[in-house]
Amino acid sequence: MKKTHWFPYIPALLTAALWMTLSWSTAAFASSAMGIIDSGNGSQISGWAWNPSSPDTPVDVQIQIRRVSDNSLAAEQTVTADQYRDDLAANFQSNGCHAFIADIDWASLENTEYSVQAFSGGTPLSGRFYYKEGAYSKSPSTVPGVNGANLIPLGTFKTTGYCPCNSCSEGWGRHTSTGAIASSRHTIAVDPRVIPYGSQVMINGVVYTAEDRGGAVKSNHIDIFFDTHGESIAHGVRYESVYLVQR
Repeated sequence: MKKTHWFPYIPALLTAALWMTLSWSTAAFASSAMGIIDSGNGSQISGWAWNPSSPDTPVDVQIQIRRVSDNSLAAEQTVTADQYRDDLAANFQSNGCHAFIADIDWASLENTEYSVQAFSGGTPLSGRFYYKEGAYSKSPSTVPGVNGANLIPLGTFKTTGYCPCNSCSEGWGRHTSTGAIASSRHTIAVDPRVIPYGSQVMINGVVYTAEDRGGAVKSNHIDIFFDTHGESIAHGVRYESVYLVQR
């Protein structure tokens, strides 16, 4: 059994006051930017990013292009989310200058499949696009290390990290509830009522195997195993698309 992760309590009244002006429901802390990549067309990737604690101050967005085959970084660039959009002005009751457009020189990259993701201040933005041979999609056409596999979307899951330390594993170390020895970029803890033990799922281009469970892992929640506590903390809490790998 893995230790339940507790997060700082945020008073309900403060939370309500902070978010009452937002018509879009998005989970984020006030000090963090939120946003999304919402379009891919030709050489351009577009979306928006906004920090509610500084509603009229533009934020920088880091665009990462990674090879799907091994998740290695192929290119990255930084753009500023400072372009005006009517929908952003209406929904955020701000100056509306939160949109960004990034130009990607796909011709300079090798002919393979890529994932496109955006970050702001180290926080991943929602949305992810995949690019291959001039076309964008919201799911990859290939799965690294799994030939001839089909990908079945399971939806958006909360993902957290854990490691062999006592704080995370309460003395279990690398031993899992299925008897397997946990390893990084391979083992995940799941709610077996949602994802059965032994299932392979893909998260951010990495294929994991469901080998463990935890006391705090319920419903659409996946705990990803890391070798060190620093890596598990750096992962934080994310909301990511999960695909079942079916052969």
